[in-house]
Amino acid sequence: MTEASHPHIVMVNKAYPPWIGGIERHVRDMSEALVERGWRVSALVCNPGWYETREVVNGVRVLRAPQWGRILSQPIVTRFFHRLHELQPELLHVHVPFPLGWWTAWAVPETVPVVCTWHSDIVRQWWLRPLFMRFEQRFLRRCAAVIVTSETVLRHSRALRRHREKCRVIPLAVSPDPLLNETRVQALAEQIRSAAGQPIILFVGRLVGYKGLRFLIEAMQSIPAALWIAGEGPLREKLQRQAERIRPEGGVRFWGTVSEEEKAALYQAATVLVLPSISRNEAFGYVLLEAMERGCPVITTDLPTGVRHVNKEGVSGLVVPPRDPRALSEAICRILREESLREKLSAGARRRAWECFNFDETVRDLEEVYRGVLKEYPPV
Repeated sequence: MTEASHPHIVMVNKAYPPWIGGIERHVRDMSEALVERGWRVSALVCNPGWYETREVVNGVRVLRAPQWGRILSQPIVTRFFHRLHELQPELLHVHVPFPLGWWTAWAVPETVPVVCTWHSDIVRQWWLRPLFMRFEQRFLRRCAAVIVTSETVLRHSRALRRHREKCRVIPLAVSPDPLLNETRVQALAEQIRSAAGQPIILFVGRLVGYKGLRFLIEAMQSIPAALWIAGEGPLREKLQRQAERIRPEGGVRFWGTVSEEEKAALYQAATVLVLPSISRNEAFGYVLLEAMERGCPVITTDLPTGVRHVNKEGVSGLVVPPRDPRALSEAICRILREESLREKLSAGARRRAWECFNFDETVRDLEEVYRGVLKEYPPV
C-alpha cells in the first residue's frame, strides 16, 4: 500500500522505551512492525522528566508530553491534548484506558475511531470503582473495537461484560530483537553461571507490592540456590532488608536495572524464572514470554489474568497459589531436584512461546482490526 492509503495511527500510553515494561515494549514492537508494513504511526506518551521531547525512532514519531507528578499512580500531564490535536490521528489506539485513554477518546472528534487494548480491569483502588465504572462504560461505548490480551481476561472482566461483541482476543507476542548480539549473550550467560556457582532462581520486574516478591524471598530461606532480582522500584530497600534477614549468609543479589543484553543472558543462565504476583494488576506477564523464548521454565501464581494463559502447568512451568511461600518453595525445589522435568519444561516453554505467541500473527490480527474499524467509520 502507498502511504496515502494508510491512515495515521496514534498510540496512547503512559510511557515508551527506554522507560520500559511489558506494555511499553509491546507498544514499541507493534508500532515499529506497523511502520515496516507501511502504516504511519505516532506514539503520544508521558515524559517523567517534566519537559517535552520529540524524536523519530525506527520510523515511529514519539512525542513525550511533560509529566508533573502522579495522583493515585496516574500521571499528571500538561500539553497532552494540544499535542493530540497537533498529531491529528485518523485512528486512536489506547493502551491505558484509565484515565489517559478516557480523556483522549473524548478529545478527538467522533469521526475518529478508537481502538483500546484492555490488559486488565485496572482500577486498583476498590473504593474508586463505583465512581469510575460510569466513566469506564462511557469509554467502552466510545470504542469501535476492544482488543483483549487473553481469553482469561475476557472471561473474568466485569467491565467488558456488556461489550463482548466488540472484543477480540489478540495476545501479546514475542518479537525477536535484531540488535541483540547472540554470541555476546551466550558468553555473558556463561559468565553469570560461573559467578553464581549454584542454580539461579530469577525474578525480573518492578519492585512493587503486587509483584509479590516478598513471598519469593521468604520461600528462598532454605533453598540451595541463588535468588537474582533484576529491576528497580520503591520497595527495593525494604526487600533488601528482608533478604538480609532471611538469608544472612547471602545468596540474594539485586541487579537493579539491566540492559536488554543482560536480561537475555540472565534468562539463558537461570534455572527458572519466578513471577509470584498477588493481584490482577499483573495483567499478562510479558517477562514470562521473554524467559520462555530462551527456554527458561517459569513458575507463576494462579491469577484470573493473562498470566494463566501464558504459562501452562506441566507444559512451560508450574503454577502455585498466590501469597504462599511454602508452595513456591516446593515448586522451586521440584524443578531443582527433577532434571527430566526441568528439561521437559524448558523445551515446552520455548515451543509454547513461539507457537502460541507468534509475533507476525499478532501484527496481522491487529491490522485486520484496524482495517475493519476504518471500513465502518464514520458511524452512521
